[in-house]
Amino acid sequence: MIEFKEVSKRYPTGQIALYNVNLTIQRGEMAFITGHSGAGKSTLLKLIALLERPNKGKIIVNGVDLQQLKRSKIPAYRRGIGVIFQDHHLLSDRTVFDNIALPLMISGMPPVDIKRRIHAALGKEKELPLMLSAGEKQRVGIARAVVNKPSIILADEPTGNLDPVLAHDIMCTFRQFNELGSTVLIASHDQLLIETMKKRIIVLQKVQGS
Repeated sequence: MIEFKEVSKRYPTGQIALYNVNLTIQRGEMAFITGHSGAGKSTLLKLIALLERPNKGKIIVNGVDLQQLKRSKIPAYRRGIGVIFQDHHLLSDRTVFDNIALPLMISGMPPVDIKRRIHAALGKEKELPLMLSAGEKQRVGIARAVVNKPSIILADEPTGNLDPVLAHDIMCTFRQFNELGSTVLIASHDQLLIETMKKRIIVLQKVQGS
């Protein structure tokens, strides 16, 4: 379960990204975060992933108060979360296999088990990201995020650069992960697409003056 209790986030520039947010995402739920640009969609996901810290309030994930989490425990916490970005963040000088294997190598998994886990991802494991289409790059980004079998999957505008058919296909992929038990939270501005998924939609409002 993910719970926000009166959470606010103000950046050093003075921009208020989130103000007094109360939100509960149930374990195993799939939900969409939407709202206008600047409403705080990306910030909300970053707070869950501990890429940002709130200025006020409490965030509890699977019973853990993130404000009380010791620095030494953060890597283990993040291994339970898969994060997908719109721009993939793939390593251009590494093959598809190496990009997906990276989180498993960091976690200390033996090479033989890494190969078994990935098993020729996408059928293009020896190619470099530059040789892939936008949709294929996004699939590699998703594969890298979920290869550790995280209990929580966070996706920030994962279909922003894709055509409608590919975008729907990617969303169905996330739904499959959700059906396998992962909690899935997706930030998206594509209202028509997310309405077709028939899942909970949470609308963030931009704070006036931020």
